Amino acid sequence: MTSNSTLSTPLGRPSTVEKPTPPILLSYSSKGSQQWIRKVEEEFTPRVGMEFDTLEDGIQFYQIYAIACGFDARRSSQRRFRDQSIRTKFVVCHREGFGESKKLKKMVNKESHGTPNKKERVTTIRRFGCTIMIKLAFTSGKYVISQFREGHNHPLVLVKNREFQKLSRNLTLYHKQTIINHSKINIGTSKTYRICKEVANGYENVGASLLDFKNFQREVKLFIGDADAEMFISFQYAYHVDEGRNLCRVFWTDTHGKSAYLVFGDGVSFDPTYGTNKYCMVFTPFTGIDNHKKSVTFASTLLSNEDEESFVWVFQKFMDAMGGKEPQLIITDQDPAIRNAVPTVFKTARHRFCMWLSTMFDIKEYWIPAYFRDMHMGNIMSTTQRSESENNFFKKFESHYGTLVEFWLRYESAMDQQRHTHKRLEMESNNSVPKTITPLSMESHALTLYTHEVFKEIQEEIKSSMCGCGIVGYSRNEIFEMTVIEDSQRSKTFAVQYNPLTSDVICNCKLFERRGIKCRHIFWVFSNKLLKTIPDKYILTRWSKNALRGPIYDLHGNIIENYETADVSQLEISKKEADVLRDLQRVLREFKDTVELKKERMSKWKEMEMLIGCSTPDEVRIVPPRQSKNKGSEKWIMTSKNKAIEKAKKPKRRCGNCKRMAYHDSRNCPEPFSKHPPDEDESSDSERN
Repeated sequence: MTSNSTLSTPLGRPSTVEKPTPPILLSYSSKGSQQWIRKVEEEFTPRVGMEFDTLEDGIQFYQIYAIACGFDARRSSQRRFRDQSIRTKFVVCHREGFGESKKLKKMVNKESHGTPNKKERVTTIRRFGCTIMIKLAFTSGKYVISQFREGHNHPLVLVKNREFQKLSRNLTLYHKQTIINHSKINIGTSKTYRICKEVANGYENVGASLLDFKNFQREVKLFIGDADAEMFISFQYAYHVDEGRNLCRVFWTDTHGKSAYLVFGDGVSFDPTYGTNKYCMVFTPFTGIDNHKKSVTFASTLLSNEDEESFVWVFQKFMDAMGGKEPQLIITDQDPAIRNAVPTVFKTARHRFCMWLSTMFDIKEYWIPAYFRDMHMGNIMSTTQRSESENNFFKKFESHYGTLVEFWLRYESAMDQQRHTHKRLEMESNNSVPKTITPLSMESHALTLYTHEVFKEIQEEIKSSMCGCGIVGYSRNEIFEMTVIEDSQRSKTFAVQYNPLTSDVICNCKLFERRGIKCRHIFWVFSNKLLKTIPDKYILTRWSKNALRGPIYDLHGNIIENYETADVSQLEISKKEADVLRDLQRVLREFKDTVELKKERMSKWKEMEMLIGCSTPDEVRIVPPRQSKNKGSEKWIMTSKNKAIEKAKKPKRRCGNCKRMAYHDSRNCPEPFSKHPPDEDESSDSERN
């Protein structure tokens, strides 16, 4: 019977050896003790006198032998020359030496000091004094095996259990990158490990254990450590620290956010959200709506304090980043600090509260729709629902216990998903056509102009103009024509004023002024005037398919970014020249070899910097934020009386340890664990059985 044994080296390069499964031989030493030996092929078996160019080559060879033999090897003592180079090195079995039981140590401390210690988890002893080892000595420029001892005093690992050997578990760069990437979308290490199991088609093929995954996640947090704030601000646009050098305010945006704001920044929602990081800093994105009626993030901020000074600082940084362009409308909640900060920075923008505050008559000018009928809101929101939706979107990626660097990685992942959704909707709008439901040419014209989501609304207005509207009055003068339209669906009449010379049209329903699309009443007039297309003056770029195409200019006429990408394959050029293609392939192969070589030589610290995308500073100048105390009511601290009342409401249950009806169980029983004789009821039950 043969089997393929895959030996994973410490560097992650598996070597497959086809050979019969080596048997385990049980023998006895000269002292009469049992010894376990597994015979391995000679090419993998150490011999006295074997030479290696480097010490690492010798250690790696012995580790491969240990995997095949069924034990784990670890580095032990060493001796050095005067120049600190290693003279001799011992590599021993992982069960070498003797371990002391923590449970025994706890019992000794308890008896000697007479005070009960905190309950500790029970661990096992894993060292039994195994004397197996190899000695590598430096001789004539090489490391030579000077001693080799075999014959274990403990059973060896079976081939089917080889996955549990420490040397067989190797957390590769792929595993680490997977853990980091999954953490960006708020997937923990346990679920990541199960996903890797499914990808590898079995736990035995993962190459690492769940504990290895958790340990790496812990190492990431240790790597960040006290440099959390210092590393975080390297990603950002602006920040502010307090007197104690604690980070207290952060604002950031990018080219995508700036470009989107110049097109979709007519309405902005600003609403804080909580629980996104372990410092309890308040995360608040500046949110708008794009041409697909989806949320778009212009910029974001983290604040330790929700006071007027902090909000003024944030709004000013937002204005500086956006070139001084103010939104037409900004919607927030009723926070007094925000209410005072908005007019301080935004001189021309209209400030609106969410309509959930409609019972507050004294601030009616901030929420009643009648005060905003002539204000273009782009259908952005009647409440802060757009921000609430955006906050809920970000919370899928964030964690209460994450550091600022982890928060940033997850934020970037969330933004990637948001922008990917926009690209997908752009592709669908440009490569598919919705069905028309009316014979009007204006509907076909709108089909070519607007994205699918906006076209659905315009299509509904055009349909309603044909099926639910009729004229009930008409008058005209030298300039305007006044048509009174009855809307059967709303049971109201609306007046439409139309100028035949300039095609200017106004309806007192103010739908175009509020949402940027023409109403059914105006479409009725257009249809009556036999217009085949929508006048250009009433086609808003922000709702069109071409909203982000072509160059986008800032307030000073400078091009921000060209979103129109050239559909040219770089490789198509080289296909015409065979020599050029061969040179390109050679360069790519050399580049791949260089990258692989760098990966092997990369230190653990440099590898962590590459995965996170930020290096640790030599000097920590900015301290992580203090724990923020957010607005709102805190958790109620219950008194002992309230605790007793709440406890009395819960039913008692029988404890498996003390056998009493109580409010605890065997896991948290105050009495020491012991086997009690069964109660009378239990004895009678057993007798009846």
